[in-house]
Amino acid sequence: MNVDGRHYRTIWLKDSDPTVVQIIDQRHLPHEFVIEDLTSVEAVARAIKEMHVRGAGLIGATAGYGMAIAALHAPRTSPEAFMAALTA
Repeated sequence: MNVDGRHYRTIWLKDSDPTVVQIIDQRHLPHEFVIEDLTSVEAVARAIKEMHVRGAGLIGATAGYGMAIAALHAPRTSPEAFMAALTA
């Protein structure tokens, strides 16, 4: 997508902080161009649930980025402790 001569994807990592996922909030299109920062798993889930992102491919990509955010925020423990926390 080109906006004011600049190319955008629908989802990407923020240049200045690669722990932040940015999306084009599709609820506002075509009248407004709004970029939303996603910094937590909860924000990613809300973006999917409230249809900030639309279409199977973008929903899947957003979920994948959500998994990456979860991994970044996960405690640094052993694989065994991680698996135990998943099944608790």
